[in-house]
Amino acid sequence: MRRLFLIFLFSLALKTQAQEVEVLIFGTFHRFQEEYLESQNFKQIQDNLFSFKPDIICIESIPIDDSLSMMEIWPKSVKYADTLKAQLASGQYDSVATPLQLKAAELWSDYDFWNAYYYWDSLAVGQSPGPFSPYHRNLVFSEYGNIVFPLARKLGVPSFYNIDYRYNEKTFLQSQNKAFKQLIFRLKWKPVKTYLRLQKKTKKYEAQGKLIPFVNSTEFQNDFKQLIDELPSRLKKSKEARFVKTYWHHRNKMMAQRIQAAAKGSGAKKVLVTVGSAHVGHIKLYLEKSGYLVTTYDQWVSETLDQ
Repeated sequence: MRRLFLIFLFSLALKTQAQEVEVLIFGTFHRFQEEYLESQNFKQIQDNLFSFKPDIICIESIPIDDSLSMMEIWPKSVKYADTLKAQLASGQYDSVATPLQLKAAELWSDYDFWNAYYYWDSLAVGQSPGPFSPYHRNLVFSEYGNIVFPLARKLGVPSFYNIDYRYNEKTFLQSQNKAFKQLIFRLKWKPVKTYLRLQKKTKKYEAQGKLIPFVNSTEFQNDFKQLIDELPSRLKKSKEARFVKTYWHHRNKMMAQRIQAAAKGSGAKKVLVTVGSAHVGHIKLYLEKSGYLVTTYDQWVSETLDQ
């Protein structure tokens, strides 16, 4: 009985600590269409997020120590990073690169790709990657170039916490395609229609310059979360659907745990999480189960900024 009481007190203490941390989850898009880029009002989105004044920013990128995910998603980059690390150790760039360029290259050679990109783009203002240009990416169509990096510069945030989990991603994508075909074959029209409707609306709102508000809307979030949670995985021939559902929940649970670890490790009281919009609902669910105060971007704009 005493042991159960101690466990209860420990759990209560953790939840109390969690409730002191505010988390704002921002759902984004990983690649914007060039023809609609200028109409998306990124400046307003940045201002909305800036008003939250986060202490840290968590991004959908693989942590350095997640070697399985690294090798699954970025095998070539990992190989190039190892080569770059050896070159940096040899001193061959010392005379042709600035200290800031070298610092970014060191981050890149340690597999911390997005912090390296941010360092090149932000901390070395007006400076190109120099001899490390082959390792740099054009971020003009991504959420990083248009939202995340400019926002972090404005906030004075020096680096990001990577929270993703992508091991077995190839199997997930293959199973996802098979499951989608099986839904059609078995005349399970509801999830198919929901998915196609979301795709159609996403394209429509991007053309109207309202992509970010839509993918953060209650409609999009509820429909996508329901789409995953209600996959017909109980049928005998639904192995792919079961895997998709299990994988998706596990991935988002891992991301939620890494958000918690980032908050605890940094001592942050306000955490901004920027992830693909499809992750918002499930990450929110897992964080709330752990006692965290979670607000979505849609809620933040409507309940805080529109008043």
